[in-house]
Amino acid sequence: MRKNGTIARTPETLANRSTAIGILPLCLGWLAIATPLSAQAETPAIGSTRSFNIDPQPLYSALSALAEQSGVQFVYNSALVKGVSSPGVSGRYSLEGALKRLLVGSGVSYYFGAGNTVTLEKTTGLEPQSAATMQAVTVIGKTDLDPDDPYNLSYTRTNTALATKTDTPLMETPASIQVVNKAVLHDQQSYRLQDAIKNVSGVQSYHSYGGEHEQFVMRGFLQSTVNYRNGIRIPFTKFDLANVERVEVIKGASAMMYGFGDPGGLISTVTKQPSSTPYYSVEQRFGSYDFYRTEASATGPVSKEAGLNYRLDMSYLDTGSFRDNMSNDRIFFAPTLSWEATPDTQFTLSYEYFDENNAYDYGIPAIGNQLARIPISRTFVGRSDLRNSTTNNLVDFRIDHRLNDQVKLNAGVVSSQYQKDWQGFYTGRVNETPGSSFGNATRNYWFSPENAESLTAWVNGTFDFETYGVRHKLLLGGEYYNSQLKYQVASGSVDTINIFNPNIPAVSDAQLSQIRNAPFNNVIATENTSKAIYVQDQMTLWDKLHIMGGFRYDWVDRTQDLSWWAPAGKDARNDDVVSPRVGIVYQPVKWLSLFGSFTESFGPANDYDTGGAKLYDLFNAVQFEGGIKTQFFDGKLNASVAYFDLERTQFFQDPSSNLINMQVPVKGGSKGVELDVQGQIYEGLSVIGTYAYTDAKIIDDITAPANVGNRMPFAPSHQGSAWLKYDFNQGFLQGFSLGAGVYASGRRYGDAANSYYDSAYARLDLMAAYKRKLAGVNLTTQVNVNNVNDAEYFILRSRRSNLPTEPLTVMGSIKLEY
Repeated sequence: MRKNGTIARTPETLANRSTAIGILPLCLGWLAIATPLSAQAETPAIGSTRSFNIDPQPLYSALSALAEQSGVQFVYNSALVKGVSSPGVSGRYSLEGALKRLLVGSGVSYYFGAGNTVTLEKTTGLEPQSAATMQAVTVIGKTDLDPDDPYNLSYTRTNTALATKTDTPLMETPASIQVVNKAVLHDQQSYRLQDAIKNVSGVQSYHSYGGEHEQFVMRGFLQSTVNYRNGIRIPFTKFDLANVERVEVIKGASAMMYGFGDPGGLISTVTKQPSSTPYYSVEQRFGSYDFYRTEASATGPVSKEAGLNYRLDMSYLDTGSFRDNMSNDRIFFAPTLSWEATPDTQFTLSYEYFDENNAYDYGIPAIGNQLARIPISRTFVGRSDLRNSTTNNLVDFRIDHRLNDQVKLNAGVVSSQYQKDWQGFYTGRVNETPGSSFGNATRNYWFSPENAESLTAWVNGTFDFETYGVRHKLLLGGEYYNSQLKYQVASGSVDTINIFNPNIPAVSDAQLSQIRNAPFNNVIATENTSKAIYVQDQMTLWDKLHIMGGFRYDWVDRTQDLSWWAPAGKDARNDDVVSPRVGIVYQPVKWLSLFGSFTESFGPANDYDTGGAKLYDLFNAVQFEGGIKTQFFDGKLNASVAYFDLERTQFFQDPSSNLINMQVPVKGGSKGVELDVQGQIYEGLSVIGTYAYTDAKIIDDITAPANVGNRMPFAPSHQGSAWLKYDFNQGFLQGFSLGAGVYASGRRYGDAANSYYDSAYARLDLMAAYKRKLAGVNLTTQVNVNNVNDAEYFILRSRRSNLPTEPLTVMGSIKLEY
């Protein structure tokens, strides 16, 4: 709940309805907060990692050291490891991840049997042994696949820190969370965020600023020009997936953890981290419309003795387009260093360099109630030498320290520096009146140097303890965030064109030179700052009931100076905001969770000179959510069903204005059901299935006539997908993989007036791959055919700007790993 204006920040500020709701479950745990922390360590959660430090040595002694450090013993014939050495393991791994590294190059494999026993055998198959030759042992605890292993083909993940900022099993988290793992990214040859997000229910892409930013529509609401990297807000930035381990999506309002944001949810990439085990890969992709992409990765130790490891990921992209005069080239470079100073303390420093040149594509306008019937290849630029240039430099430093099994601390700072030079032509409103000027539109220019920067500093403390039989995971944290945007604009009219003319005239060299030398007629500056503290308690009773509650207090300062609204365009305001969240999960059995939650949020996540001359209120959002989560086949298959009810206000482009920067606020209500299934049905067969029913309608509108009762733009009532992949593991087809996916959506409207729409569509994608080992190197050849049926549909924005999606495209790749 919010209080506006300049407010005295006293303890009384917190005494309101929202805070009371957030604090209520905390009181259950804090009644005995003075009780000393439990002296016994909590059993590590499935998916959690820990530090291992085992030097290179004979394999039998390395296994003994692993048994001592983890409480595990092994079943094997002593002759199996005689004379065999192990490279050791140093760093943070899951139990199985550490075991894999101990066995590298040994010719020994393993399997987990009934009763949690672990058996070692020859990779080529171990001859049957008599009971007398086998030592009967017991495995203590439960292991899981190492989720960060580069060869892990799993489509599922059991844990995430996105929703709670603590490593928590998804089954114990009262929120709808989907994870798109690297195996999925590779199988579908994803290199853009939109390629990954198509595997998540209830999400649509949005045509953002000529394709310059990546924006999405979630649960019926448009997201801001901001996405998240490792849970840190990064405004205006595209992400290259070369260094991305997985993409995590949390649905609904999440201000309690992340401050001002978009209530539909947030999307966060999780980057790959250095490893002490050497790994190298190089991949070349090539495809339709002169598509070429090269990716390379390397990781390993700089010094095993010092605990210093490195990682380097890079990519180069050069591609044309099915759209006339459109192309894109990109260089991405991301080195990372990690130093395990002690088994309990780790420092990580990473850097990302992103440099892209691409054409501004305004898309195709609407005529009547549908998209204009012109070839999807047609653009209105008329030149092939106009390019926007974008450079982004990002630095990320963090510290992780474990005081003991009960207390963990981490802190970090992330700085992003963004520079862009806009060189774009766009069309104004199209004349839709029958007659000689039908289809005419003014062609305008927008040339603008733009600079943006953001800084986030944060600190968290996690405390595990027990009071009167109730286990607690208490999170205390604070965050400072600042983002600034400044740009100058030279804009104006070029000429008038007709969108139905197959020969769009080019802007002459003389005109282009004049435009490039034109004086700036607008200067824009905005700044957002927030300072926050937050508290969260996750309580577990009887190993079946999980209660979570907390709140966040934000001090938000915003300023803007918009010269096109001068003299009224200069404004500033301060807001104090309390964001509560409560949730509950009941697990009658381990494979079934019933959850419900209430959250409040405020936003948008990023102001981009939207609205009018004055800063609008920080629109609030309220969400109720409930659902069911299940796990089958020892966690290999996950499924969830969630119902949500959400309200918020957001901006849309004013259709009555010829100014592309004129936005109007519209309040919407959205409720619906989302289904997500991920994992392995049986050995070799992986699946991702989604379905979303979204009833999103406008409930308040200031335009005349008001659009109350219309559907919210961009969100279909029904959408779904199904992706299946089968890996052949035996016989003459061993090494082959085949995959197929269908992605479908109902009708989507392009504006709040519902004045036009894009029809329903269904798209078919196919893939085939072959893997084999050559001289110790893993070779993968793969081909993906997307939109096999050549379905025509659009990524929507407004009556003037809608981007057609790619028709049938083919992408091949060759990848080497060792």
